[in-house]
Amino acid sequence: MNLQLSRAFRIVMQTMPYVMYRAMVYGAICGILAIVLLFLALIGRVFGGAAAGVLFIILLVGGGFGARLLREYVLYLLRAGHVAVMTEIIETGSLPEGVSQTQWGKEKVIAHFKEVSVLAFIDQLVKGVIKALNRRLFNIMSIFPIPGMDGAKKVVGKIVDNSLTYVDESILAHTFRTKSENVYSAAQSGIILYCQAWKGLLTNAVALTILCYVSTIVCALIFLVPLGAIAVMLPETWGFAKFGLFVLALFMGFSLKWILFDPIACAATILTFLNETKDMTPDPTWNERIESVSSRFRELKDKAASYTTQEAPAEPSTTEPAEDASEEPPASAEPEEDDDTTSE
Repeated sequence: MNLQLSRAFRIVMQTMPYVMYRAMVYGAICGILAIVLLFLALIGRVFGGAAAGVLFIILLVGGGFGARLLREYVLYLLRAGHVAVMTEIIETGSLPEGVSQTQWGKEKVIAHFKEVSVLAFIDQLVKGVIKALNRRLFNIMSIFPIPGMDGAKKVVGKIVDNSLTYVDESILAHTFRTKSENVYSAAQSGIILYCQAWKGLLTNAVALTILCYVSTIVCALIFLVPLGAIAVMLPETWGFAKFGLFVLALFMGFSLKWILFDPIACAATILTFLNETKDMTPDPTWNERIESVSSRFRELKDKAASYTTQEAPAEPSTTEPAEDASEEPPASAEPEEDDDTTSE
């Protein structure tokens, strides 16, 4: 296992405008959250903790909807542009001189996907396919050669599911590497290449996910200690203010992880994927095996076949039947449906 973290770190440092862009986005969110929590603390001081708690729940629901919009229409473009820039640096060593990284990345994304909604749709398709493959075709326990790990299969499965973000970013990088205008076909071939080299790719992705958990704890502690000290100095009657400081510290910790560690983990996974599949040709015999476990792959394949360069890809329906997560089927089994995947 070679995570290539040092090279990934150097690549991320070459894309500092994207790191600063991330910092501005999450910094703005942290600032808004701090103002909201201060307002709720004042409500709690005047009207009691119950009133502040009710408002907190209402704002949490509304904030979840806002976060979804932010993720789908701002952060998707930011993340994809960053992947495009990193892929170009990995493949050629640098970007064209005299260009803005963020503008160059945005133009690459729009040139390939035409609309952010198409990018988001393909991203969800790829996640769904990879999740179905990991659950039904691949023995994920084989990448954990530790006695007694069979009893922790659900935990291992959750870790693998959380690693999908890094895997689908690698398939996105493959799309940019192929320079194909048919993004559905590029995603299809990227999934097949993942199948041909799944063990090494997934091992690295899982290791990076575990490091992600560790980095989250460390980043949270960085803010929990000073804000906790402030909370200790507040009067006992300011209970909701203490709770607000705790929430703010956690969110700032997560934001620091999103700003710094996630791009490094993304670059490391892309490096592994591009290196492992560099001399590979997608094997068409995988098509039938993947189709047997994933209706999303069949949809991706159909869209690739019907794509024309004269028009932008139309955004299709995202309705999927629920998954029956059962035993691994043989290649001749009737197709099963894969589940909806909404994580990032």
